[in-house]
Amino acid sequence: MDWSKFGSKQINSSHWGKVHGPFMMEDLVCQNQNMMISKGIFKNSNPLKYATPLLFLQMSVIIITSRLIFRFLQPFKQGMISAQVLAGIVLGPSFLGHNVTYMNMFLPAGGKITIQTLSNVGFIIHLFILGLKIDASIIKKASSKAILIGTASYAFPFSLGHLTVFFINTTVGLHRDVFHCASTVIFLCSMTSFPVTTTVLTELNILNSELGRLATNCSMVCEACSWFVALAFNLYTRERTIKGVWGIVMIGGLIGVIVGVFRPLIIYLTERKSKSMNKKDIVPFFPVLLILAIASTSAEAMGVHAAFGAFWLGVSLPDGPPLGTELAMKLELVASNMLLPCFIAISGLQTNFFEITESHENHVVLIEVILLVTYGCKFLGTTAASAYCQTQIGDALCLAFLMCCQGIIEVYAIVVWKDAQVVDTECFNLVIVTLLLVTGISRYLVVYLYDPSKRYKCRSKRTILNTRERNLQLRLLLCMYNVENVPSMVNLLEATYPTRFNPISFFTLHLVELKGRSHAVLTPHHQMNKLDPNTAQSTYIVSALQRFEQKYQGTLMAQHFTAAAPFSSINNDVCTLALDKKATLIVIPFHKQYAIDGTVGQVNGPIRNINLNVLEAAPCSVAIFIDRGECKGRRSVLMTSTWKNVAVLFIGGRDDAEALALCMRMTEKPELNVTVIHFRHKSSLQHEDYSEMAEYNLINDFKSHAAANKGNVHYIEEIVKDGVETTQAISSLGDAYDMIFVGRNHDLESSVLYGLTDWSECPELGVIGDMLTAPEFHFSVLVVHQQQGDALAMDDSYKLPVEDQKSGDTKQQERFSVEEGFTTIDLDKS
Repeated sequence: MDWSKFGSKQINSSHWGKVHGPFMMEDLVCQNQNMMISKGIFKNSNPLKYATPLLFLQMSVIIITSRLIFRFLQPFKQGMISAQVLAGIVLGPSFLGHNVTYMNMFLPAGGKITIQTLSNVGFIIHLFILGLKIDASIIKKASSKAILIGTASYAFPFSLGHLTVFFINTTVGLHRDVFHCASTVIFLCSMTSFPVTTTVLTELNILNSELGRLATNCSMVCEACSWFVALAFNLYTRERTIKGVWGIVMIGGLIGVIVGVFRPLIIYLTERKSKSMNKKDIVPFFPVLLILAIASTSAEAMGVHAAFGAFWLGVSLPDGPPLGTELAMKLELVASNMLLPCFIAISGLQTNFFEITESHENHVVLIEVILLVTYGCKFLGTTAASAYCQTQIGDALCLAFLMCCQGIIEVYAIVVWKDAQVVDTECFNLVIVTLLLVTGISRYLVVYLYDPSKRYKCRSKRTILNTRERNLQLRLLLCMYNVENVPSMVNLLEATYPTRFNPISFFTLHLVELKGRSHAVLTPHHQMNKLDPNTAQSTYIVSALQRFEQKYQGTLMAQHFTAAAPFSSINNDVCTLALDKKATLIVIPFHKQYAIDGTVGQVNGPIRNINLNVLEAAPCSVAIFIDRGECKGRRSVLMTSTWKNVAVLFIGGRDDAEALALCMRMTEKPELNVTVIHFRHKSSLQHEDYSEMAEYNLINDFKSHAAANKGNVHYIEEIVKDGVETTQAISSLGDAYDMIFVGRNHDLESSVLYGLTDWSECPELGVIGDMLTAPEFHFSVLVVHQQQGDALAMDDSYKLPVEDQKSGDTKQQERFSVEEGFTTIDLDKS
């Protein structure tokens, strides 16, 4: 066979031409048969003339280009959607596509239809995922503040934008098509989509900040307003016939079927499959896809986009695990990461700046003025409503910028309108460019103006030393990721020896990574949704701690919280709760988990980032807990005492003093042996080497206490000349202790540490703490860090009685009651 003539027919593999469509002249593409898969270049077959290789090339070029542009835009805090639109503009007729040869090769008429069809499928699935992450019940929890701001954010631009159009039309006169386009895009500029807002907040790491929660609620209200206005506009303006009424009724019926039939069916199938396979994270994947296809097809049959049915099906289903999380994980890889970039890029591919002719320049200017006026009214309306609600001016400006950010939903709307000839090419180009500029500038200004940590970055820091010196109550915030963290935290609480005369308040915070939902949660445990799977894990933690509370009834008071947020910003919840509850010490687990043989079993990088962020901005002292409770079987199911011997490695400095101040409480416990090992250089024997008077007083107090309690309190001085001897002394501790306390930072020029500061794997632990993470040590470690700040402001609201009560007097102090000091965080106040 003559292979040289094999590919001769593919030169004209498709034909296209103009035909009369329902609204205008349209392109008709005729594709030859058997043009799906190429035979290969070695058989004289051009792969780009076949549908499949051309589709793969288009997807690869779009994804790679968008990633490169995103890498360039990252320093300017721009999102991936902006990069994908710009990728389409670069690859489209505005730049590279201006070359006809390139355009015919990369995006021929037949190839354009193929990638548009596939990308629309990806968009439908992506919109289903966005709906799946929405908890529709949060609109019921929106405060009056959020309702007012959200309504104003839509009403101001919508009303003033239309007034601007009518004014220009009256004074200057607008062409009929321009008037129609301008009136249409005002709907787009006025709306703020809830999924888009939560995506922006997540990308900027402020989803669970005070501003983020307010913007989440406001965007939900604003989107609800846009739905109601669109429905009313459709009913009374465009379709006043009986067919229009029936169309609205049928769409309402579709939503009723989704909520009343599809939702219960999917939940039933999920529960049935989970029981049959005895696993909680199993979902009926293919039946859900089938129901999704039915809902999307039904929406398309009723005259609305297929994505409408997909979105509302997602909204109707429960968010979070197992259903929301598992479906999102399985669908996001293909739909959101591969197909969605093509859908977004197509909006850029349809943008053609060269189609703006001189005859349209006046129209372009007028439409652009209307767009800018509408965005400006949205900004001013949001700012004015926020100021009326007594929001700080900086937060009000940032909220206004966030409400102006737009994304995938708005791009989808303008693409659909262009395809339906609701807007022309010039208007489409202006909307895309203006959307990119407004969103890009708004995102950058929010990053520049808003610092989520400003609420808890106070000059005054609460420390254990201040608590001890001023006889204040010790208040601990214990952060946990799972039930495995509970036994060691309980042992720490018990070692602090709470009594009726020296009680302890502690707060537990279960940290959950946000998956399968779009809004962050910080709520007391008793207010959580009992059907939420996250509640089960929190319930186990709370139940275990409540048993411990019963043992020390009257001496311990506790509150339990759960925070579900992206791990990149969940430190905001930790610091906010510590500030609100006036915590003295935050205890957070180390990012490495140790196996029973002492080796590192698991390393969690995101947890390490949380620890670093908390150390940077916490309003009180912070302790990182290196838990080796399993290494020697020290886990205690019955919550009995398991620590018998604890020690403090004291070298000097504020952090060591903070660790020693914590251990001073433990010396009161009769069953616990407490030892301070003071490392000193030979040259310091002739004079005391304390940097502060507080250290000197603390050491003297401990020495006096050790002299009076020779049975279980010990003070040891280790005389060393360099870091090598310090290491040898620490290594000789062996298994003599269950728990070691050490400060994080020390004087790096100290002779005691000479040679130990050259290398450190975990700088957040300090020199000694990093050394104690080695596998040869089998005791747990608490690395304490005292936050730098001014002296604690006068606050005696938790002052303890100066004089002890008489022995046998069991009367509880009046100041330590159930209501004392426990105020619920008002998540709705934002």
